[in-house]
Amino acid sequence: MSDVEAKPAPSNRKFHLLVAAFLLAAVLAGVLSARRGKSSVELWKDEMRAKGEKFTIAELVPKRTGPVTNRVEELVRLGKLLGSSSRALSTIEHFRYLTNGVAEAAWMRSKLGLSAATSGTTGRGIPSSMEPYEWEDLAADVMAMETTLAEVHALLVLPDRDTGWDYQQRTPMPKCFVEKRHLAQWLAAANTLALHERQPAQAVAHLTALGDMLAWHDEDFTIIGQMIRVAIGGMTLHSTWATMQAPDVTEAQLAGLQTQWQGLVILPALARAMEFERAGIGQLFTQVRSGQESVATTFGTSIAGGGNLADRAAGVAWRALGAEADELFYLRFMQGQIDALRKLARLRSWAAAQPDLAANSTQLAVLDTWQGKLMLFSRLGMANFSKAIQTAMRYETRRELTIAALAVERHRLRLGRPPATLNDLVPAFLPAVPVDWMDGKLLRYRLNADGTFTLWSIGEDLKDDGGDGSDAAPATRTTDIWERRDVVWPRAAP
Repeated sequence: MSDVEAKPAPSNRKFHLLVAAFLLAAVLAGVLSARRGKSSVELWKDEMRAKGEKFTIAELVPKRTGPVTNRVEELVRLGKLLGSSSRALSTIEHFRYLTNGVAEAAWMRSKLGLSAATSGTTGRGIPSSMEPYEWEDLAADVMAMETTLAEVHALLVLPDRDTGWDYQQRTPMPKCFVEKRHLAQWLAAANTLALHERQPAQAVAHLTALGDMLAWHDEDFTIIGQMIRVAIGGMTLHSTWATMQAPDVTEAQLAGLQTQWQGLVILPALARAMEFERAGIGQLFTQVRSGQESVATTFGTSIAGGGNLADRAAGVAWRALGAEADELFYLRFMQGQIDALRKLARLRSWAAAQPDLAANSTQLAVLDTWQGKLMLFSRLGMANFSKAIQTAMRYETRRELTIAALAVERHRLRLGRPPATLNDLVPAFLPAVPVDWMDGKLLRYRLNADGTFTLWSIGEDLKDDGGDGSDAAPATRTTDIWERRDVVWPRAAP
Protein backbone atom coordinates (compact mmCIF):
# COMPACT_ATOMS: atom_id res chain seq x y z
CA MET A 1 0.00 0.00 0.00
CA SER A 2 1.04 3.60 -0.50
CA ASP A 3 2.47 5.68 2.33
CA VAL A 4 0.19 8.54 1.25
CA GLU A 5 -2.28 9.62 3.92
CA ALA A 6 -5.54 7.62 3.98
CA LYS A 7 -9.02 8.71 4.99
CA PRO A 8 -9.88 8.38 8.69
CA ALA A 9 -12.17 5.63 9.98
CA PRO A 10 -15.89 6.35 9.90
CA SER A 11 -17.18 7.73 13.17
CA ASN A 12 -20.94 8.02 12.53
CA ARG A 13 -22.77 6.27 15.39
CA LYS A 14 -25.63 5.29 13.11
CA PHE A 15 -23.23 2.94 11.40
CA HIS A 16 -23.39 0.63 14.43
CA LEU A 17 -27.17 0.35 14.12
CA LEU A 18 -26.82 -0.86 10.56
CA VAL A 19 -24.50 -3.75 11.46
CA ALA A 20 -27.27 -5.95 12.86
CA ALA A 21 -29.43 -5.47 9.78
CA PHE A 22 -26.55 -6.24 7.51
CA LEU A 23 -25.78 -9.42 9.43
CA LEU A 24 -29.39 -10.62 9.05
CA ALA A 25 -29.14 -10.19 5.30
CA ALA A 26 -25.71 -11.82 5.01
CA VAL A 27 -26.94 -15.38 4.41
CA LEU A 28 -29.41 -14.32 1.74
CA ALA A 29 -26.78 -12.18 0.04
CA GLY A 30 -24.35 -15.10 -0.02
CA VAL A 31 -26.91 -17.36 -1.69
CA LEU A 32 -27.74 -14.76 -4.33
CA SER A 33 -24.07 -14.13 -5.01
CA ALA A 34 -23.40 -17.85 -5.53
CA ARG A 35 -26.26 -18.13 -8.05
CA ARG A 36 -25.54 -15.23 -10.31
CA GLY A 37 -22.17 -16.39 -11.73
CA LYS A 38 -19.47 -13.79 -12.26
CA SER A 39 -19.51 -10.82 -9.94
CA SER A 40 -19.67 -7.24 -11.17
CA VAL A 41 -15.98 -6.91 -10.26
CA GLU A 42 -15.03 -9.90 -12.42
CA LEU A 43 -17.15 -8.67 -15.32
CA TRP A 44 -15.59 -5.20 -15.12
CA LYS A 45 -12.08 -6.68 -15.00
CA ASP A 46 -12.86 -8.83 -18.05
CA GLU A 47 -13.98 -5.73 -19.92
CA MET A 48 -10.86 -3.77 -18.94
CA ARG A 49 -8.49 -6.67 -19.63
CA ALA A 50 -9.84 -6.76 -23.17
CA LYS A 51 -8.53 -3.18 -23.41
CA GLY A 52 -5.09 -4.20 -22.14
CA GLU A 53 -5.38 -3.53 -18.40
CA LYS A 54 -3.55 -5.70 -15.86
CA PHE A 55 -4.80 -6.26 -12.33
CA THR A 56 -2.37 -8.62 -10.62
CA ILE A 57 1.22 -8.25 -9.55
CA ALA A 58 2.15 -11.29 -11.64
CA GLU A 59 0.75 -9.60 -14.76
CA LEU A 60 2.50 -6.29 -14.07
CA VAL A 61 5.97 -7.40 -13.01
CA PRO A 62 8.00 -9.16 -15.71
CA LYS A 63 9.42 -12.49 -14.61
CA ARG A 64 13.15 -12.30 -13.91
CA THR A 65 14.95 -14.71 -16.21
CA GLY A 66 18.38 -14.53 -14.63
CA PRO A 67 20.46 -13.02 -11.84
CA VAL A 68 19.64 -9.41 -11.14
CA THR A 69 22.44 -6.98 -10.45
CA ASN A 70 21.48 -5.24 -7.27
CA ARG A 71 23.64 -3.11 -5.05
CA VAL A 72 21.09 -1.75 -2.62
CA GLU A 73 23.07 -3.07 0.34
CA GLU A 74 26.16 -1.16 -0.77
CA LEU A 75 24.09 1.99 -1.30
CA VAL A 76 22.62 1.61 2.19
CA ARG A 77 26.08 1.06 3.70
CA LEU A 78 27.45 4.24 2.15
CA GLY A 79 24.31 6.20 3.00
CA LYS A 80 24.49 5.18 6.65
CA LEU A 81 28.18 6.05 6.79
CA LEU A 82 27.62 9.51 5.36
CA GLY A 83 24.47 10.00 7.41
CA SER A 84 26.32 9.43 10.65
CA SER A 85 28.90 12.04 9.66
CA SER A 86 26.72 14.88 8.38
CA ARG A 87 26.02 17.94 10.51
CA ALA A 88 24.39 20.91 8.81
CA LEU A 89 24.18 19.63 5.23
CA SER A 90 20.39 19.40 5.26
CA THR A 91 20.09 23.13 6.06
CA ILE A 92 22.16 24.40 3.11
CA GLU A 93 19.96 26.32 0.67
CA HIS A 94 21.79 25.48 -2.54
CA PHE A 95 19.23 27.59 -4.40
CA ARG A 96 17.29 30.59 -3.08
CA TYR A 97 14.62 32.51 -5.01
CA LEU A 98 15.00 36.18 -4.10
CA THR A 99 12.53 38.20 -6.14
CA ASN A 100 10.88 38.41 -9.55
CA GLY A 101 12.99 36.12 -11.73
CA VAL A 102 16.14 36.54 -9.62
CA ALA A 103 17.80 33.81 -7.55
CA GLU A 104 21.00 33.14 -5.66
CA ALA A 105 23.16 30.05 -5.27
CA ALA A 106 24.75 29.23 -1.93
CA TRP A 107 28.23 29.04 -3.47
CA MET A 108 28.03 32.75 -4.37
CA ARG A 109 27.89 33.83 -0.73
CA SER A 110 31.08 34.74 1.12
CA LYS A 111 29.71 33.25 4.34
CA LEU A 112 27.74 30.04 4.51
CA GLY A 113 26.12 31.22 7.74
CA LEU A 114 24.72 27.95 9.09
CA SER A 115 24.59 26.31 12.49
CA ALA A 116 25.39 22.69 13.23
CA ALA A 117 23.88 20.77 16.13
CA THR A 118 26.38 19.27 18.56
CA SER A 119 26.38 17.84 22.03
CA GLY A 120 28.60 18.96 24.88
CA THR A 121 31.54 21.13 23.89
CA THR A 122 32.11 22.02 20.21
CA GLY A 123 35.39 21.48 18.41
CA ARG A 124 36.18 25.12 18.97
CA GLY A 125 35.59 24.95 22.70
CA ILE A 126 32.19 26.61 22.55
CA PRO A 127 30.01 25.12 25.32
CA SER A 128 26.82 25.20 23.29
CA SER A 129 24.49 22.78 21.54
CA MET A 130 24.86 24.80 18.33
CA GLU A 131 28.01 26.01 16.62
CA PRO A 132 28.66 28.18 13.55
CA TYR A 133 29.08 26.20 10.36
CA GLU A 134 31.01 28.00 7.63
CA TRP A 135 32.84 27.19 4.41
CA GLU A 136 35.92 25.91 6.20
CA ASP A 137 33.73 23.52 8.22
CA LEU A 138 32.08 22.20 5.08
CA ALA A 139 35.49 21.83 3.42
CA ALA A 140 36.78 19.84 6.40
CA ASP A 141 33.72 17.57 6.38
CA VAL A 142 33.97 16.89 2.64
CA MET A 143 37.71 16.25 2.92
CA ALA A 144 37.15 13.78 5.75
CA MET A 145 34.68 11.83 3.60
CA GLU A 146 36.65 12.11 0.36
CA THR A 147 37.29 8.35 0.10
CA THR A 148 33.66 7.51 0.84
CA LEU A 149 32.43 10.03 -1.75
CA ALA A 150 34.72 8.42 -4.31
CA GLU A 151 33.06 5.09 -3.52
CA VAL A 152 29.68 6.74 -4.01
CA HIS A 153 30.70 8.04 -7.44
CA ALA A 154 31.90 4.59 -8.48
CA LEU A 155 28.70 2.95 -7.22
CA LEU A 156 26.30 5.35 -8.92
CA VAL A 157 27.90 5.46 -12.36
CA LEU A 158 26.00 2.31 -13.44
CA PRO A 159 22.49 2.69 -12.00
CA ASP A 160 20.49 -0.27 -10.71
CA ARG A 161 17.09 0.07 -12.34
CA ASP A 162 15.33 -2.44 -10.09
CA THR A 163 15.34 -2.58 -6.29
CA GLY A 164 15.49 -6.37 -6.38
CA TRP A 165 12.31 -6.62 -4.32
CA ASP A 166 10.22 -9.75 -4.92
CA TYR A 167 6.87 -8.07 -5.54
CA GLN A 168 4.96 -11.34 -5.92
CA GLN A 169 6.21 -12.96 -2.71
CA ARG A 170 5.89 -9.66 -0.82
CA THR A 171 9.20 -10.23 0.95
CA PRO A 172 10.49 -7.38 3.17
CA MET A 173 11.06 -4.40 0.91
CA PRO A 174 14.60 -3.00 0.77
CA LYS A 175 14.09 0.46 2.21
CA CYS A 176 16.90 2.82 1.31
CA PHE A 177 14.97 6.10 1.31
CA VAL A 178 16.83 7.74 4.21
CA GLU A 179 20.19 6.57 2.88
CA LYS A 180 19.40 8.00 -0.55
CA ARG A 181 18.66 11.34 1.09
CA HIS A 182 22.01 11.27 2.88
CA LEU A 183 23.85 10.54 -0.37
CA ALA A 184 22.00 13.29 -2.20
CA GLN A 185 22.71 15.84 0.54
CA TRP A 186 26.41 15.04 0.52
CA LEU A 187 26.72 15.18 -3.27
CA ALA A 188 24.82 18.49 -3.40
CA ALA A 189 27.01 19.90 -0.63
CA ALA A 190 30.19 18.71 -2.34
CA ASN A 191 28.98 20.33 -5.57
CA THR A 192 28.29 23.63 -3.78
CA LEU A 193 31.70 23.59 -2.08
CA ALA A 194 33.52 22.90 -5.36
CA LEU A 195 31.69 25.81 -7.02
CA HIS A 196 32.59 28.11 -4.13
CA GLU A 197 36.23 27.07 -4.44
CA ARG A 198 36.16 27.66 -8.23
CA GLN A 199 36.69 23.99 -9.12
CA PRO A 200 34.12 23.50 -11.91
CA ALA A 201 35.33 20.04 -12.98
CA GLN A 202 34.82 18.66 -9.47
CA ALA A 203 31.49 20.46 -9.19
CA VAL A 204 30.23 18.91 -12.44
CA ALA A 205 31.46 15.46 -11.35
CA HIS A 206 29.46 15.68 -8.10
CA LEU A 207 26.40 16.96 -10.00
CA THR A 208 26.67 14.14 -12.55
CA ALA A 209 26.77 11.62 -9.69
CA LEU A 210 23.66 13.24 -8.25
CA GLY A 211 21.94 12.78 -11.62
CA ASP A 212 23.16 9.17 -11.72
CA MET A 213 21.50 8.63 -8.37
CA LEU A 214 18.22 10.01 -9.74
CA ALA A 215 18.43 7.39 -12.49
CA TRP A 216 18.52 4.57 -9.93
CA HIS A 217 15.40 2.45 -9.49
CA ASP A 218 13.42 3.94 -12.34
CA GLU A 219 11.72 0.53 -12.50
CA ASP A 220 10.69 0.63 -8.84
CA PHE A 221 6.98 -0.18 -8.90
CA THR A 222 6.13 1.61 -5.65
CA ILE A 223 4.71 5.13 -5.45
CA ILE A 224 6.90 6.05 -2.49
CA GLY A 225 9.98 4.92 -4.43
CA GLN A 226 9.12 7.19 -7.36
CA MET A 227 8.38 10.12 -5.06
CA ILE A 228 11.81 9.70 -3.48
CA ARG A 229 13.24 10.00 -6.99
CA VAL A 230 11.23 13.21 -7.50
CA ALA A 231 12.61 14.63 -4.23
CA ILE A 232 16.19 13.85 -5.27
CA GLY A 233 15.37 15.36 -8.66
CA GLY A 234 14.38 18.64 -7.04
CA MET A 235 17.72 18.82 -5.25
CA THR A 236 19.55 17.95 -8.47
CA LEU A 237 17.69 20.66 -10.40
CA HIS A 238 18.74 23.25 -7.81
CA SER A 239 22.36 22.16 -8.07
CA THR A 240 22.18 22.26 -11.86
CA TRP A 241 21.00 25.87 -11.81
CA ALA A 242 23.78 26.75 -9.36
CA THR A 243 26.42 25.03 -11.50
CA MET A 244 25.30 26.90 -14.62
CA GLN A 245 26.10 30.20 -12.89
CA ALA A 246 29.77 29.29 -12.48
CA PRO A 247 31.99 31.33 -14.87
CA ASP A 248 34.37 28.50 -15.78
CA VAL A 249 31.93 25.73 -16.71
CA THR A 250 32.49 24.64 -20.32
CA GLU A 251 30.04 23.97 -23.09
CA ALA A 252 31.08 20.32 -23.16
CA GLN A 253 30.26 19.96 -19.48
CA LEU A 254 26.86 21.60 -19.99
CA ALA A 255 26.20 19.31 -22.96
CA GLY A 256 26.83 16.29 -20.74
CA LEU A 257 24.41 17.59 -18.14
CA GLN A 258 21.79 18.31 -20.81
CA THR A 259 22.03 14.78 -22.21
CA GLN A 260 21.64 13.38 -18.71
CA TRP A 261 18.53 15.46 -17.98
CA GLN A 262 16.91 14.46 -21.26
CA GLY A 263 16.78 10.88 -20.00
CA LEU A 264 15.50 11.56 -16.46
CA VAL A 265 11.75 11.42 -17.10
CA ILE A 266 9.79 10.23 -14.06
CA LEU A 267 6.06 10.63 -14.66
CA PRO A 268 5.58 7.46 -16.77
CA ALA A 269 7.19 5.48 -13.94
CA LEU A 270 4.70 7.03 -11.52
CA ALA A 271 1.85 5.86 -13.75
CA ARG A 272 3.27 2.31 -13.63
CA ALA A 273 3.57 2.57 -9.84
CA MET A 274 -0.11 3.54 -9.66
CA GLU A 275 -0.98 0.32 -11.50
CA PHE A 276 1.07 -1.64 -8.98
CA GLU A 277 -0.67 0.15 -6.11
CA ARG A 278 -4.00 -0.98 -7.53
CA ALA A 279 -2.74 -4.57 -7.86
CA GLY A 280 -1.46 -4.58 -4.28
CA ILE A 281 -4.77 -3.35 -2.88
CA GLY A 282 -6.55 -5.88 -5.09
CA GLN A 283 -4.51 -8.61 -3.44
CA LEU A 284 -5.60 -7.32 -0.02
CA PHE A 285 -9.24 -7.33 -1.14
CA THR A 286 -8.89 -11.01 -2.03
CA GLN A 287 -7.30 -11.87 1.31
CA VAL A 288 -9.86 -10.01 3.40
CA ARG A 289 -12.86 -11.21 1.40
CA SER A 290 -11.69 -14.81 1.86
CA GLY A 291 -11.25 -14.31 5.60
CA GLN A 292 -7.44 -14.66 5.57
CA GLU A 293 -7.18 -11.15 7.00
CA SER A 294 -9.60 -9.00 8.98
CA VAL A 295 -10.46 -5.51 7.82
CA ALA A 296 -9.40 -4.03 11.16
CA THR A 297 -6.06 -5.88 11.15
CA THR A 298 -5.34 -4.86 7.57
CA PHE A 299 -5.59 -1.17 8.37
CA GLY A 300 -4.39 -1.37 11.96
CA THR A 301 -7.44 0.42 13.32
CA SER A 302 -10.93 -0.25 14.65
CA ILE A 303 -13.50 0.04 11.88
CA ALA A 304 -16.63 0.12 14.02
CA GLY A 305 -15.37 1.86 17.13
CA GLY A 306 -16.84 -0.78 19.43
CA GLY A 307 -13.97 -3.17 20.04
CA ASN A 308 -13.20 -6.63 18.64
CA LEU A 309 -16.79 -7.91 18.60
CA ALA A 310 -18.05 -4.89 16.69
CA ASP A 311 -15.13 -5.12 14.30
CA ARG A 312 -15.85 -8.79 13.59
CA ALA A 313 -19.51 -8.02 13.05
CA ALA A 314 -18.70 -5.17 10.71
CA GLY A 315 -16.25 -7.40 8.85
CA VAL A 316 -18.92 -10.08 8.33
CA ALA A 317 -21.40 -7.49 7.12
CA TRP A 318 -18.82 -6.00 4.77
CA ARG A 319 -17.99 -9.39 3.23
CA ALA A 320 -21.65 -10.19 2.74
CA LEU A 321 -22.98 -6.90 1.42
CA GLY A 322 -20.28 -4.33 0.95
CA ALA A 323 -17.16 -6.02 -0.43
CA GLU A 324 -18.16 -6.25 -4.07
CA ALA A 325 -19.35 -2.66 -4.37
CA ASP A 326 -16.33 -1.51 -2.36
CA GLU A 327 -13.84 -3.23 -4.63
CA LEU A 328 -15.59 -2.09 -7.81
CA PHE A 329 -15.63 1.51 -6.59
CA TYR A 330 -11.92 1.34 -5.73
CA LEU A 331 -10.99 -0.19 -9.09
CA ARG A 332 -12.98 2.36 -11.09
CA PHE A 333 -11.54 5.28 -9.14
CA MET A 334 -7.99 4.02 -9.58
CA GLN A 335 -8.63 3.43 -13.29
CA GLY A 336 -9.55 7.10 -13.58
CA GLN A 337 -6.34 8.14 -11.82
CA ILE A 338 -4.22 5.86 -13.99
CA ASP A 339 -5.89 6.99 -17.21
CA ALA A 340 -5.33 10.64 -16.30
CA LEU A 341 -1.67 9.98 -15.47
CA ARG A 342 -1.16 8.18 -18.76
CA LYS A 343 -2.76 11.07 -20.57
CA LEU A 344 -0.51 13.53 -18.76
CA ALA A 345 2.58 11.46 -19.62
CA ARG A 346 1.49 11.07 -23.25
CA LEU A 347 0.42 14.66 -23.98
CA ARG A 348 2.74 16.32 -21.44
CA SER A 349 -0.10 18.68 -20.62
CA TRP A 350 -1.52 19.44 -17.18
CA ALA A 351 -4.34 21.36 -18.89
CA ALA A 352 -5.42 18.25 -20.80
CA ALA A 353 -5.33 15.90 -17.78
CA GLN A 354 -6.64 18.23 -15.08
CA PRO A 355 -10.35 17.98 -16.04
CA ASP A 356 -10.12 14.18 -15.95
CA LEU A 357 -8.48 14.22 -12.51
CA ALA A 358 -11.04 16.70 -11.20
CA ALA A 359 -13.96 14.66 -12.56
CA ASN A 360 -12.54 11.48 -11.09
CA SER A 361 -12.18 13.11 -7.68
CA THR A 362 -15.89 13.92 -7.60
CA GLN A 363 -16.55 10.17 -7.20
CA LEU A 364 -15.15 10.35 -3.67
CA ALA A 365 -18.31 12.15 -2.55
CA VAL A 366 -20.14 8.80 -2.41
CA LEU A 367 -17.95 7.78 0.53
CA ASP A 368 -19.78 10.32 2.68
CA THR A 369 -23.22 8.89 1.84
CA TRP A 370 -25.12 5.94 3.31
CA GLN A 371 -24.06 3.84 0.34
CA GLY A 372 -20.49 4.58 1.18
CA LYS A 373 -20.70 3.43 4.80
CA LEU A 374 -19.91 -0.15 3.83
CA MET A 375 -17.10 0.78 1.45
CA LEU A 376 -14.66 0.17 4.28
CA PHE A 377 -11.61 -0.44 2.12
CA SER A 378 -12.21 2.67 0.04
CA ARG A 379 -12.98 4.77 3.14
CA LEU A 380 -9.92 3.59 5.06
CA GLY A 381 -7.45 2.87 2.31
CA MET A 382 -8.23 5.29 -0.51
CA ALA A 383 -5.12 7.42 -0.74
CA ASN A 384 -5.11 10.97 -2.06
CA PHE A 385 -2.60 10.99 -4.88
CA SER A 386 -3.27 14.58 -5.98
CA LYS A 387 -0.17 15.95 -4.26
CA ALA A 388 2.04 13.21 -5.69
CA ILE A 389 0.80 13.89 -9.23
CA GLN A 390 1.24 17.65 -8.82
CA THR A 391 4.79 17.24 -7.46
CA ALA A 392 5.80 14.95 -10.32
CA MET A 393 4.27 17.29 -12.89
CA ARG A 394 6.19 20.23 -11.41
CA TYR A 395 9.38 18.21 -11.61
CA GLU A 396 8.83 17.47 -15.29
CA THR A 397 8.19 21.16 -16.04
CA ARG A 398 11.39 22.22 -14.26
CA ARG A 399 13.31 19.47 -16.04
CA GLU A 400 12.20 20.84 -19.43
CA LEU A 401 13.12 24.39 -18.36
CA THR A 402 16.55 23.13 -17.30
CA ILE A 403 17.14 21.36 -20.63
CA ALA A 404 16.18 24.52 -22.53
CA ALA A 405 18.36 26.76 -20.32
CA LEU A 406 21.37 24.45 -20.73
CA ALA A 407 20.97 24.60 -24.52
CA VAL A 408 20.63 28.41 -24.43
CA GLU A 409 23.82 28.72 -22.37
CA ARG A 410 25.68 26.36 -24.72
CA HIS A 411 24.60 28.57 -27.65
CA ARG A 412 25.91 31.62 -25.82
CA LEU A 413 29.23 30.00 -25.01
CA ARG A 414 29.75 28.80 -28.58
CA LEU A 415 28.40 31.77 -30.53
CA GLY A 416 28.76 34.62 -28.04
CA ARG A 417 25.06 35.39 -27.65
CA PRO A 418 21.79 33.70 -26.63
CA PRO A 419 19.56 32.49 -29.48
CA ALA A 420 16.85 34.74 -30.86
CA THR A 421 14.29 31.93 -30.45
CA LEU A 422 14.30 28.42 -29.04
CA ASN A 423 13.81 27.11 -32.57
CA ASP A 424 17.32 28.36 -33.33
CA LEU A 425 18.65 25.67 -30.98
CA VAL A 426 17.33 22.83 -33.14
CA PRO A 427 19.08 20.61 -34.18
CA ALA A 428 22.57 21.77 -33.17
CA PHE A 429 21.81 22.09 -29.46
CA LEU A 430 18.43 20.38 -29.03
CA PRO A 431 16.63 17.52 -30.79
CA ALA A 432 13.37 19.48 -30.34
CA VAL A 433 12.15 22.52 -28.42
CA PRO A 434 11.24 21.50 -24.83
CA VAL A 435 7.57 21.42 -23.86
CA ASP A 436 5.69 23.32 -21.17
CA TRP A 437 4.00 20.53 -19.19
CA MET A 438 1.35 22.99 -18.08
CA ASP A 439 -0.41 23.18 -21.45
CA GLY A 440 1.55 20.90 -23.78
CA LYS A 441 2.79 23.81 -25.88
CA LEU A 442 6.40 24.86 -26.35
CA LEU A 443 8.14 26.67 -23.51
CA ARG A 444 7.97 30.46 -23.77
CA TYR A 445 11.16 32.39 -24.52
CA ARG A 446 12.10 36.00 -25.19
CA LEU A 447 15.44 37.56 -26.05
CA ASN A 448 15.60 40.88 -24.19
CA ALA A 449 17.02 44.14 -25.49
CA ASP A 450 19.91 44.05 -22.99
CA GLY A 451 21.12 40.68 -24.30
CA THR A 452 19.57 38.61 -21.49
CA PHE A 453 16.69 36.21 -22.02
CA THR A 454 13.45 35.24 -20.30
CA LEU A 455 12.46 31.58 -20.30
CA TRP A 456 9.23 30.50 -18.65
CA SER A 457 6.29 28.15 -18.15
CA ILE A 458 2.82 29.56 -17.74
CA GLY A 459 2.37 27.82 -14.37
CA GLU A 460 -0.50 25.95 -12.77
CA ASP A 461 -3.04 28.75 -13.33
CA LEU A 462 -2.60 28.06 -17.07
CA LYS A 463 -2.37 31.81 -17.69
CA ASP A 464 0.55 33.28 -19.60
CA ASP A 465 1.68 36.42 -17.75
CA GLY A 466 4.51 37.14 -20.18
CA GLY A 467 7.30 35.79 -17.99
CA ASP A 468 6.25 37.56 -14.80
CA GLY A 469 7.96 35.66 -11.98
CA SER A 470 6.56 37.74 -9.14
CA ASP A 471 4.61 36.09 -6.31
CA ALA A 472 1.05 35.14 -7.19
CA ALA A 473 0.38 35.23 -3.44
CA PRO A 474 2.72 35.55 -0.45
CA ALA A 475 5.15 32.72 -1.28
CA THR A 476 5.74 30.14 1.43
CA ARG A 477 9.02 28.78 0.05
CA THR A 478 12.22 30.51 -1.02
CA THR A 479 13.77 27.36 -2.48
CA ASP A 480 11.53 26.91 -5.50
CA ILE A 481 10.35 28.75 -8.59
CA TRP A 482 6.68 27.88 -8.14
CA GLU A 483 3.99 29.90 -6.34
CA ARG A 484 4.67 32.70 -8.86
CA ARG A 485 2.55 34.14 -11.66
CA ASP A 486 4.71 32.39 -14.24
CA VAL A 487 7.36 29.77 -13.57
CA VAL A 488 10.44 31.65 -14.74
CA TRP A 489 13.96 30.32 -15.18
CA PRO A 490 15.72 32.79 -12.87
CA ARG A 491 18.77 34.87 -13.60
CA ALA A 492 21.55 35.07 -11.03
CA ALA A 493 21.53 37.94 -8.54
CA PRO A 494 24.22 40.54 -9.34
